[in-house]
Amino acid sequence: MAKEKVKDEINKADKPLPLWLMVILPIYTGAFLALLILPVSKDWDWFEAWAFIITFVINITISYAYINQKNPRVLRNRMKLKKEGLTAVTKKSAESDRFIYPIMTLGFFGALMLPGLDHRFGWTMIPFAVEMIGLVVMNVGLVIMNIAVLQNSFASKILDINKDQTLVDTGLYAHIRHPLYAGAILLVLAMPIALGSWWALIPAAVVALTVVARIKFEEEMLLKGMDGYADYQKRVRYKLLPKIY
Repeated sequence: MAKEKVKDEINKADKPLPLWLMVILPIYTGAFLALLILPVSKDWDWFEAWAFIITFVINITISYAYINQKNPRVLRNRMKLKKEGLTAVTKKSAESDRFIYPIMTLGFFGALMLPGLDHRFGWTMIPFAVEMIGLVVMNVGLVIMNIAVLQNSFASKILDINKDQTLVDTGLYAHIRHPLYAGAILLVLAMPIALGSWWALIPAAVVALTVVARIKFEEEMLLKGMDGYADYQKRVRYKLLPKIY
């Protein structure tokens, strides 16, 4: 009976999420971004903001629709807010989320909202061509994140080790140990440029540095709680940038 229950749970985890949820996701994301960026700017015709929102929504709509068909388990794992697989030796490292997450959240909100104030009061000016490069880089970062998610069923938003979790060392993970974070850093640093604000690079940099700090805690947790991670560190030496870091 226990084996059948586990099998049923596995089959359920690999079942694609319902269509209505996949439809709501881009609508929610677009509304969330619009309400963060546009009211602050007091310019609902702001081209760069709409280009940012629309391309972001198109990007995740296509990516998540594909991931939902190929690896729906990871989407379920990324929805989890409760840590379930920690032990006494891994719990301390995972508790870093208590201060890491608030800092990342504040920095992310700042990187999205500060450009609106910058646009409104004209504090800084970024050439349009540079803004469009930022927009492209931002979407490249998002694509890297989604590829990493697709390739790793255990890519959770919280520091945790699932009971059935196994080491992933193929695809992007064969070149760097944290491709999801690499894409996230690229995304967050490009957002202010896409939205035309040099000042917003300050909170974006805070997010990027916090993500780098989080790697330390995550690797401490994985070394203590996942078989083979120490050998993986030796095989794949770089954390974020191949041949560099």
